[in-house]
Amino acid sequence: MKRDVVVLLTRAPCGRVHIPEGLRAARGVAAGFDMHDVTVIFTQDGVYGARDAVDREALNMSGHVADLVEQDGQMVADGAAMAERGVDETEIADDVAVWSDDRVTARIRDADQTLDF
Repeated sequence: MKRDVVVLLTRAPCGRVHIPEGLRAARGVAAGFDMHDVTVIFTQDGVYGARDAVDREALNMSGHVADLVEQDGQMVADGAAMAERGVDETEIADDVAVWSDDRVTARIRDADQTLDF
């Protein structure tokens, strides 16, 4: 049964494995037998991982992101979390959309499953 799944990335990318492990889980869920619809949301300190300046290769993110995109998964940065941390929309990677707080909240509320990292 196909489900809407949200993966919340809440931790800063440096010195931790939460972002690459969250992306690995997201791509696995998206590629599973039921091909679930997956949205990865960079929120709280996780918004730093959505920046274009992040070295995705060093953080072991590139392969996970490519697989997620191939499975039609989407990546989103939480605009409210960005504002709280002084991260400008121009700093966000091209393959990450920026959503308002209301839209992020609605997506999480409407999801069948949420996973947080």
